[in-house]
Amino acid sequence: MKRSILSAIIAGLFVSSNYTFAATVDYSLKDVDYISQPRLLDNINFAGSSLKGKSITLRYRKDGAGLSSLLSFSDKNKTTDYIALYAMNNVIGIEQQTNGDTPDKTQKHVTANVTPEEGFNTVTYSFSEQGEMQVYFNGIKAVTTNKTRGDAIFDRIPENYTNIKLGALDRIDTRTQSLSQGWTFNGDIYVLEVGSALDDIAAKRLHENLKTMHEQELASPFARNPLTMGVKDFAPTALFDAGYADNIPYWRIPSLLRTQDGVLIAAADKHYQNTWDWGAIHTAYRTSRDDGKTWEDIQTLMGLATHHNERPPLYTENPKKFTLREIASNSAFLIDAVMVQDKNSNRLFLGIDMFPESLGLFRSGEEKNGNGHVKIGDKYYLKLHRSDGTVWTLRDAGEVYNELGEKTEYRVTVSGTQEQHFKQLGDVYKGTEKLGNIYLQAYGQNENAPFVAQATSYFWITHSDDNGKTWSSPTDITAQIKKDWMRFLGTGPGVGIQTKNGNLIMPVYYTNRNNAQSSALIISKDGGKTWDLGASPNDSRFPNSTKNSQTLTGGADELTESQVVELDNGDLKLFMRNMSGKVRVATSKDGGYTWLPMEQRIDLDGIQDSKVKELNNPYSQLSVIKYSKKINGKEYLIFSGPSVSASGGAQNRRDGKIFLGEVQDSGEIKWFTDSYKAIESADSANGYVYSSLAELGDGSLGLLYENSIEHTTIVFQPLDMQQLFWKQNKIFSDIREKSPRIFTYTGNKHIEKIGDGTAIKQGVGESLGGITVSEGILVLNQQADDKHKNLAFTDVILNNNGILRVAGQQNIATLDVSDNATGYIEFDISDAETATLTVAEAMKASALDVKVNLLKKLKPSDAKLYGQQGEALLNYSRAESATNIQLTDKEIVQGLYIYTLATVEKPTLFRSVERDYSVYLTNKLITEDGKAAPTFVASSTIAPVARPQVNPVLASYLTANIAMGNMSEQIQRYFEQEAQGLSDKNRSLFVKYLNGKQKYASDLAFVDYGYTFNTDYNGVMLGGKLWQSADLNSAFYLAANKTSYRVTPQAADGESKAKYQSWGGSANWHITLTDNLAMDVLGGYQLHQAKVENGESIKGRSLNIGSNLGYQIKLQDNFLLVPTVGLHYLRTDISDIIDQAHDTQLRYHKFAALKTHLGIDLNYKSTGYELKGQIAYAIYHQKQGRLYVDDIAYKQGKLANALNVGTQLKVNITPALSLTTDLGYQTARSQSQYTWGVGLNYQF
Repeated sequence: MKRSILSAIIAGLFVSSNYTFAATVDYSLKDVDYISQPRLLDNINFAGSSLKGKSITLRYRKDGAGLSSLLSFSDKNKTTDYIALYAMNNVIGIEQQTNGDTPDKTQKHVTANVTPEEGFNTVTYSFSEQGEMQVYFNGIKAVTTNKTRGDAIFDRIPENYTNIKLGALDRIDTRTQSLSQGWTFNGDIYVLEVGSALDDIAAKRLHENLKTMHEQELASPFARNPLTMGVKDFAPTALFDAGYADNIPYWRIPSLLRTQDGVLIAAADKHYQNTWDWGAIHTAYRTSRDDGKTWEDIQTLMGLATHHNERPPLYTENPKKFTLREIASNSAFLIDAVMVQDKNSNRLFLGIDMFPESLGLFRSGEEKNGNGHVKIGDKYYLKLHRSDGTVWTLRDAGEVYNELGEKTEYRVTVSGTQEQHFKQLGDVYKGTEKLGNIYLQAYGQNENAPFVAQATSYFWITHSDDNGKTWSSPTDITAQIKKDWMRFLGTGPGVGIQTKNGNLIMPVYYTNRNNAQSSALIISKDGGKTWDLGASPNDSRFPNSTKNSQTLTGGADELTESQVVELDNGDLKLFMRNMSGKVRVATSKDGGYTWLPMEQRIDLDGIQDSKVKELNNPYSQLSVIKYSKKINGKEYLIFSGPSVSASGGAQNRRDGKIFLGEVQDSGEIKWFTDSYKAIESADSANGYVYSSLAELGDGSLGLLYENSIEHTTIVFQPLDMQQLFWKQNKIFSDIREKSPRIFTYTGNKHIEKIGDGTAIKQGVGESLGGITVSEGILVLNQQADDKHKNLAFTDVILNNNGILRVAGQQNIATLDVSDNATGYIEFDISDAETATLTVAEAMKASALDVKVNLLKKLKPSDAKLYGQQGEALLNYSRAESATNIQLTDKEIVQGLYIYTLATVEKPTLFRSVERDYSVYLTNKLITEDGKAAPTFVASSTIAPVARPQVNPVLASYLTANIAMGNMSEQIQRYFEQEAQGLSDKNRSLFVKYLNGKQKYASDLAFVDYGYTFNTDYNGVMLGGKLWQSADLNSAFYLAANKTSYRVTPQAADGESKAKYQSWGGSANWHITLTDNLAMDVLGGYQLHQAKVENGESIKGRSLNIGSNLGYQIKLQDNFLLVPTVGLHYLRTDISDIIDQAHDTQLRYHKFAALKTHLGIDLNYKSTGYELKGQIAYAIYHQKQGRLYVDDIAYKQGKLANALNVGTQLKVNITPALSLTTDLGYQTARSQSQYTWGVGLNYQF
């Protein structure tokens, strides 16, 4: 399958591929399968652009000897208005014709004879800022134009040349007057790049890199390159540059630190006059609060006194003067910043070398030895040297004491202000008169200074508590760390570290009396208040010798600028500049106070050497940091530096590379020399001088580096960590990245997903290779090709905690789940689609966890035994027993439903070793006894009677109608019973306590969610005779009630209960029709409210209206028998419910029934008491009710025909007061209930 890659990068961004060498690229097009047909480049427009300072490069293969346009810019509305870059036979050229339709027609061209190589060739047209052009063929200069001798000049693309064509020239055909395509190119074009101008070295390197990359891509059927492997590109920013508004000519020594609040601080040396390590040098910085996307303006942090009033003169103001070493020594200066942050206090420290006016480290003379302080008592004070040879001291608060220890009238400024960049530090006053500055030599403007500081190196530290907004006046810690035998002690520029025990560490180096250099660390145990100097690796390097850092005489043993990291095991690794051409490394086991003998180090190849053979160094500063988190269980270091091996020379500070180092169990570092990131710079030497690395907030890297040996610019370049992994066939992503990593590689390499972030595979068609998912999340989002083929990978291995997420319909050949795997496969189920994975060949896993993200509401499945129902997620084959597949959360609860995974064996017509299985997300099924149905269904499985399990609250919702209706009926029966007793004229008021139990058995089957439930209730009823006619034939009775009842469904799904409150009233109009026949017209209305445990409230209303007819038969004077017949209408309405806890809406269908009953009442009266008995049979006529749960209809049970039996005993306590007790029993279907009541009746 063929595959094309188009990368268009507009407006001066760095191109992602390693082949580019131009500093900036305006346009880049690379096609792995080549551009074989002319292509209109309509996504760019160079019309009106200057060609000065630009280059155009093409790599192509040409068929035939005819004239062919490689690239053209034309006015498509004219016949001869164009610029064409062309090839013909053994000639390459460029031609421009203008005004071809007018007498003002002009024509110019340049050609060169070349000898093409077989196959592909590279041509570069480079246009200088002066208007001259160089044409390079395969990296060799073929022709140069010269403006002074009248050669053709191509300096711009006219504004009307809006048509850009690759492989042809578009113009108007004079015959047809229509647009035609001419000079058609026959062959293949691989690369087109428009970028900045190149010189001889850069053009050659570009050709070589292009050729190398091309050959690498040809070796694989699908390109494995930064683009397909998901490398993200970031544009560089020149943070400090000679061309900026303040015209500072030189910038040096980058230091980059990201605070724990996410503020990025970039510090640099600001050189006013020269690139040397002396003269007017200030400390400047910039801050970024968005990880380098934008930067605040350059701020000067510190700049000390100068002989030139307010500011030092710039080199441009007198360049001749400032090339003289001695004359350029005209200022006190600061150099080589190093930053570190205390994460406990959030305080940021910046250490800096401070020199009084001098040549700094390069000055000779014994006077430089020592720390420039004298100890008096337990304190150190700065020495002040007078012209008469006496030494005074600078005391607290700027007071000056003479050699006799007497306070003088002089005062020195010891605390400066940030607004003045601390320039006033060292100013000397006598009264209010300023006499000079102690950090300048006593001549010229400083000739009146009565004393000066010792001309030696000092170590100052300033701090910021607000992420670089404000800074403290610097503190001089020289006396704490610099020994008397040291001539110089200064920073290892870059950054320090804070160790796990909280210590702050800055790298330093120093010289002894022999000017021999040694690396070391300074350490603070108290948050930067005090500092200690640790031993140098040179102190333990020569165990059988008297040689150490104090006695060293220089040469090959010197160790200088360094950077340090702490490994997880607590070891410190110090990487040091030296003259061996390689980086040297030393190891400390005690936090930098002492070092293991570095020459006894055994590298990974068993070689004893302190040199790191993989890391070249041309005696230049380096940067190394430890990545903040493990990647796939491994610690990693990142290293930055020039890659030339040399003992010195500015010309060798070039070819910068970023290396990845993996920490081994032994503590040694494995450096991946085949997967470095090359840093291409702007100048012809590919300069790469000092650099500083920082880890950014999204897990990427920030690189601050000097990109030219001319020291005019310091560039900030964000770098993707994937740059360091892709050549290892790894896809890295970090969870901190704001967007997932997308890669499209479909080649035959087996790759590995690492890092705790998310990576998305967005290939097309069929991949030829597999992947191991060891860490983080891999999303399969492979798309089918035009032949409907879709294979995301041949094989997928789940390893460690790797997670495989499936998007859409995905296919792989095999899935292998390692025994140590703790990850899972993840599926999304949404309204758009359900993700499914088909393992076409074989599943190699004894167990597999699956996570499902339910992004839509599922409808409950049928009550069958998982027969291809639910959401199909996974299809696979397996020769052995089926894989044990389960949800990571065991079950998924959504709304009122519970879901699980079910594996169903697919039926087959043929005997086969391989069995095919499908895995569904479907409702969990339970049997009537509450046990879960089996979730693995073989073809021979006999299905039990089962239904989907629901949240138990549904049982309370489903039984609410019946529960309310039953209770309303019971309350009405109580009222009817009491109303009969009120027909006696003297009985007018009653109060009654109600109590009882009910049990209801549903008429619905288990699979239809028929629930039996129990009800316990108690309440009170208050009523009486409201009115009675004078002839006693009519009366009106009224009662009110308050009842509490608890309903407990007996559900196989689990326990649920609801507590109800009911308020209502009943009325009865009693009419005596004849002496023996009476009629009662009755009505009752109840309000119900229930709180469902773990659910919402249920609110309902019930109505009961009807009429009873009774005929009174007198058996004896005190014994009556009354046959009754009645007809009643019952109705219950429940309000819709929104169950927020379960994200469910419930809508009740109106519940109504018509009840008829036949019964007999017995009444026996005696002196002092009255006994009643009832027996009746009720018949209910009703339709099946419905409860709609998210529009899914559930049947509701019906009221059951019932036989009711009851008794009442009334005992007269006084003539006006009587006590009644009631007992009742009801049976219907398998349900039963009893009732009990007690009441007081009072006549008045």
